[in-house]
Amino acid sequence: MRTSLFSLLLMFVTFSSVFAQKKDEYRKAEIFMNDGTKLNILFVGYTYPNGNFLSNFATSNVYKFEYKLTEDSKIEKVDAKDVQSLTIFDDSGDVTSKIYKLDLKAINTKGELVDKSRDSFQPILYDGKLQIYGSNIFACEGNGKSLCRYAYSVFYIKNSKEQYGIMPVDFDRINLFNLGSIPEKMVEAFKYVGKDCPEFQQYLKVFEGKVVEKSYQKKMKEDYKNLYNKANEEAKKSGKSFGESQQLFGDYMLEYYLDFYKGIVMEYEKNCK
Repeated sequence: MRTSLFSLLLMFVTFSSVFAQKKDEYRKAEIFMNDGTKLNILFVGYTYPNGNFLSNFATSNVYKFEYKLTEDSKIEKVDAKDVQSLTIFDDSGDVTSKIYKLDLKAINTKGELVDKSRDSFQPILYDGKLQIYGSNIFACEGNGKSLCRYAYSVFYIKNSKEQYGIMPVDFDRINLFNLGSIPEKMVEAFKYVGKDCPEFQQYLKVFEGKVVEKSYQKKMKEDYKNLYNKANEEAKKSGKSFGESQQLFGDYMLEYYLDFYKGIVMEYEKNCK
């Protein structure tokens, strides 16, 4: 599944707020609307919030989807608020990405589950009893990808029986004073999405004791450094630009965190109905 197609550019300085593919890269796609109708299209791109770091957390991460009905037709737009999901196909007709609009909830400082003021369009990376969605965030300083750095990977977990997703690491709420509590908050998010399964809750108690250990967190930092070096070395060997090396690094990190979260999810898959 191609997750890089929907990697979102999170901007620290203002620049063009449009992601668009080249004409020869338009992909066949289906847009599913909230009213149950479907559009068969050529996917062109999307527009997203244009502003600073904080403003992007206050609204949906997509404003409009851009598409064509044929290669020679004009570009049309549809409001993201009217869209439920987007499926993208390759030249052989195989699905490369399924992107869904997620209603979001968060865990506040009191441990309560509360609504967020926004939704988020995200590719589904694992589809099971518990689902995983996610993409990469890049911090950009100019108009070209060569000036973009990988910032972090954002993930959402969702029980297939529920209508909302939760961020296991809620970047909206992270600050200098609560960085040390990230592992506990992550486990707490999984407790909510797996609240219907006592066996999973017991597993999470044991897992939490493991993930808060300094040795465990040290290993994750070392893995991060190793993947960064791996991406740089591979980029140099193949003559890739800095921006391309950062894209590669982001792909590695997305896969790394996905494997981490899947390890937790598989415990639910094995033990819960």
